[in-house]
Amino acid sequence: MNLKRLYNQNRKGIWWILIIIAFFIVILQVINYIIGNSNKGELNNNSQNNTNSNIAGNERIQLSTNKSVLTGDELSTTKLNNEVGKIEEFLENCNNGKLEDAYNMLTDECKEEMYASVEDFKEFYYENVFESERVSFEVENWTKNIYKVDIIPDMLSTGKSNQGIVKQDYITVKKVDEEYKLNINNYIGRREISKTKEQDDIVITVNYVDTYMEYETYNITVKNNGKANMALDNLYNERSMYIEDKNEVKYPAYTHEIPKELLIFDRGVEKTIDIKYYSRYTSTKEIKNLVFSGVMLDYDAHINNGVVGAKVIKIEM
Repeated sequence: MNLKRLYNQNRKGIWWILIIIAFFIVILQVINYIIGNSNKGELNNNSQNNTNSNIAGNERIQLSTNKSVLTGDELSTTKLNNEVGKIEEFLENCNNGKLEDAYNMLTDECKEEMYASVEDFKEFYYENVFESERVSFEVENWTKNIYKVDIIPDMLSTGKSNQGIVKQDYITVKKVDEEYKLNINNYIGRREISKTKEQDDIVITVNYVDTYMEYETYNITVKNNGKANMALDNLYNERSMYIEDKNEVKYPAYTHEIPKELLIFDRGVEKTIDIKYYSRYTSTKEIKNLVFSGVMLDYDAHINNGVVGAKVIKIEM
């Protein structure tokens, strides 16, 4: 009864207090809503700016992220501007038929290994990838200075449906004498080795290795100082020639692609050969040994008399 009498005596004051409290609650909610939307917009703008500013000035290429697809490492704006800009310049040169300008953007090692002339570049890259038509392209950083490039027929300029056809390339950007150059067509690059092993009158020098996304090719020079004709391998075992990484994983040679004559060295003969290995590129792989486990020191005796007893020659990288 006391509460009821108190309420009746102060009804107007109580209601005014409740109205004022409700008013302040509404005001606080409105303020929080405005601040929340403002922060959300700022975050979205920052995210958009972080992505687009990575390649500011590049009109045809937009990256969806500034991180490596393979490792998740965040890449600097400067790196992306320089490297993606160079890839865009190369692709636009191809799009516009400026093949000599595009060819001159390649590294010397890429020219030596893949395209010895502008004509080779046109026949074996441009006509296969661009098919004499304009294309559009999407670029992602794969890892470090390697970029995955999807090349798509441009429906707006050709008037044709691409029918889901996308050609893929991996392009590596290298800084050579303060200038950015490119390795294309899945070619990662060349690494000088210059390691020599002498054993049983056989001298083997590993000159360099050319790395591709799917395999590696080792350039070696072999000299036979023995008294008999020698075979670097008898090709009976497809895994007898291999490279071995730091975890003792073995990667065999493409033995089916090697003519047997290439591996036979008459006494006193020296020659340089290339051997390809099943070794897909990863940024963490470290090759420790190049191994020939089927070396025949007297190849003629082996052929004529069935002499067995292959030697193993291992070259540490």
